[in-house]
Amino acid sequence: MDAVMRHHRAAWRVERVGWIIIALLLTATLLGAFGGGPISHARSGSTQALAVEYDRLLRSHAPTEYRFQAHPSVATGGVVRLRIDNVLMDLMEVDSIVPAPDAQMGGVGYTEFAFLMAASATSPISIVIRFRPATFGRYTGQVSVAGAAPLSIDHVVYP
Repeated sequence: MDAVMRHHRAAWRVERVGWIIIALLLTATLLGAFGGGPISHARSGSTQALAVEYDRLLRSHAPTEYRFQAHPSVATGGVVRLRIDNVLMDLMEVDSIVPAPDAQMGGVGYTEFAFLMAASATSPISIVIRFRPATFGRYTGQVSVAGAAPLSIDHVVYP
């Protein structure tokens, strides 16, 4: 009888540990640990220069986006030039860029998109790049505009 009770107690402990693990995974999922929640969401930069909003935790081939705000002070000759490291560009399968860039140029280690901005503009230009991560892994790259410090973007892409 004593051995049976020990066996039952051990089984109950294992069951409790299992329920705790399930509860922790469910909580992590709801908070966005696997993408699309408050843990995943990130914002970097300044509204007085360049700011970007993005999700840190992504799924391979699932749609996501970068949401940029570029202040008129970073426009040179009425043009905002947004540079994105090729580390990040190689990660992306770009679906759309809104507004469409007026020009796109490649450089050593980066891709640059040019957006026209009215010389009299007083409010920031919003740029949205919608894309799908092409592969999984950890990625860190930078985005920048002239006259502002580069911003670091970190991603973990799940399969």
